[in-house]
Amino acid sequence: MNSIENEIEKLFKDVPNSKRKKEVLQEIKQNLSEKVEDLISQGMTESEAVRKTIVDFGDIHEIRKELVSSARLNESKNASLSLAFSIWGGLLISSLVVFINLYYSPRSIWFVYPVFAIIWWPMSMYFHWRHKKTDVSMAFPFSVASFILTTLLFLFINFYYTPHIIWFVYPVFGLIWWPVVAFFGRLRQRNRKDEEFEQEI
Repeated sequence: MNSIENEIEKLFKDVPNSKRKKEVLQEIKQNLSEKVEDLISQGMTESEAVRKTIVDFGDIHEIRKELVSSARLNESKNASLSLAFSIWGGLLISSLVVFINLYYSPRSIWFVYPVFAIIWWPMSMYFHWRHKKTDVSMAFPFSVASFILTTLLFLFINFYYTPHIIWFVYPVFGLIWWPVVAFFGRLRQRNRKDEEFEQEI
C-alpha cells in the first residue's frame, strides 16, 4: 500500500530519524495498510479508504513527541561520547606538547600555541553537546568562550614578548564584536518568536 505509506511518511517527515522512529512507523504502516485493505474490500475506493484511515488514526501529537524525545536522547548520548573523547584526546595531546616544550626547550615557552588550537576541539564538542541536550542555540555562549580564549592568547603574547608595550587592546577590540553581534542576534530571534506567538493568539 504505497499510498498509505506515503501519507505516514509525510506526517512524520520532520521527526528526526532514529531506530525507534523506524520501528514505530513500520508498525503504524502495517496496521493502517490492513485497515485500508478492509475498507477497500467493503466497497471504498483506495483514495477514500486512505483518507478515512488517516482521519480515524486521530491525533499523532503524542507519538511525534515520543519519537522526537527518543531521537534527541540518542543524539545527546552520541554527543556525550564525542565530548568525552575530545576531552581525553585534548588532554593527552596537550600533555605531550607541554612535555616536549619543557624537556627540550625550557627557555622558550611555545606550547601555548598548539594547546590553544587543541582547546577548540573539546570546547566545540561541549557546545555541540549542550545544543543537543537543551535544543537551544549555543551561538552566543560559544562566541563568548571563543572571545575569552583568544583574548588570553593575545594577553600571553603581549606580556611575554613585549611587556613594555600594551597592544593587545586593539585585536581584542576587533574580537569583541563577535559576541556582541551574537547577543543582539539572539535578542532579535527571541523577539521574532514572541511576535509569532502573539500573532497565533
